[in-house]
Amino acid sequence: MRGVTSASSIPSVPGRSWENPASCSLPTVFLHTKFFDGHLNVTCSANARPAPLVSWKVSGSGMDNSTETISHPNGTTSVISVLQVKDPKNQVGNEVICQVQHLGTLTDFRQALNNGFWFSVPLLLSIVSLVILLILISILLYWKRRRTQDREP
Repeated sequence: MRGVTSASSIPSVPGRSWENPASCSLPTVFLHTKFFDGHLNVTCSANARPAPLVSWKVSGSGMDNSTETISHPNGTTSVISVLQVKDPKNQVGNEVICQVQHLGTLTDFRQALNNGFWFSVPLLLSIVSLVILLILISILLYWKRRRTQDREP
């Protein structure tokens, strides 16, 4: 998962609780990607009152989407749309746009597609550090063994 791209908060109204919100609420939007088994899923979820509309603007082919709508007891509605990129290697560098429409306002949330390398910079740095540490330990043990051999008559 790549993390949250954008999020907004629901405004607090005096005298109202989370379970009983004001008549309208600003949408809370989350956009994240997940790469697995050679496929890339981009998920855009929006939660608001009244229900937001979620759509995608994409270029290229080999993409399908599915949308799920969940109504909550507090009157808000979550719309979760998943864009499935079948061949992400051909889409590298392209951008997908999740469009959220709520109360006449259309907001774009953008996500660049990458090829889903299995490694990340922190992981690569950790591996390099571990290799260097093992080399230093090997040198230290070799030096210690050599020194004890030199002391023996």
